Amino acid sequence: MAKKLYQEHPRQKSKYPGYKSKTESLESFRLDAISEWGSLMVNGTIPNHIVQLNYLTELTVEEIQALWAKHSRRLYRAGIVARVGIEITKGRWRQRPVNRVHYHFVVKDHTRTRDELKELFNAVYLCEMPASAFVVNVFPFDEDKGGWEGYIAYFVKLKDKDGENILFEKKLRLRKYFTIGKWWTDEDGTPISIKDIKKKKQRYASTKAHLKRSEKFIKVKHQVAEWEKPTDPAKLKEVLERETDETLYDWFSILLGLPTVFQSRPPTWLLDEIQRQPLKRNDLLDALYERLRHTTNSDIVFAFKIYHKHDLMG
Repeated sequence: MAKKLYQEHPRQKSKYPGYKSKTESLESFRLDAISEWGSLMVNGTIPNHIVQLNYLTELTVEEIQALWAKHSRRLYRAGIVARVGIEITKGRWRQRPVNRVHYHFVVKDHTRTRDELKELFNAVYLCEMPASAFVVNVFPFDEDKGGWEGYIAYFVKLKDKDGENILFEKKLRLRKYFTIGKWWTDEDGTPISIKDIKKKKQRYASTKAHLKRSEKFIKVKHQVAEWEKPTDPAKLKEVLERETDETLYDWFSILLGLPTVFQSRPPTWLLDEIQRQPLKRNDLLDALYERLRHTTNSDIVFAFKIYHKHDLMG
């Protein structure tokens, strides 16, 4: 029988305030999860598939490590790009842990379908294991729950819908997260180092604090729609070209009922006249987004992540 992989009664509070550890306590596990969440939020790679791999048999730490080394090499050679987390599995009714593990892969692959990915993962794992020893499932991200960014908190277990997190036993030398392929990238897809990711996290946190201090909600007059002429594209373009990206970001947020953060003063027509003309309002929103998605202002990129839960570069 394999050695027990999980803690029955993990410590709630850490002995060392601020200590980030995946096994020392539930508190330190959460701090580590927050750190991983931040890394994934600022990373430029946007995955489009969730792959779950469950081992159906108990394995020793050495077996888990040896299998991962072989499987991850095969997946890398197959062109998989992914961030991967390993977890303790819960029983049939998801009330108690069992002495098995499973992996969550968040995969970026625009060349394979969901069925093709499942076929690939099955083929890779069959190289070392019988079909009865594992099961593979592939899922899309739920866009109604925020897509990839909405899934991150669950991936790192900041939101565990089935109860408290299960911690690995201490000193097992089992890593929590892995990468396959060129996962860490800038917004334009250029590979970067984890050191660069840490710098981006610091900039993200600093920008978030700055934007929060500048938040301002501006009310608009919601009125009954009136008959309206079609949008004049040339006039719309002329209006937008006179404004900075920061001002246009605030206009975009006002129209969506979100706070402004760049302290710009909106024109009267944005708060009143445009609200009676839904077709022009929608055309304006489309034009604003088209302009902003090409911005080089990192504060605006981060503002979209923070307030709109959307990656402009995705």
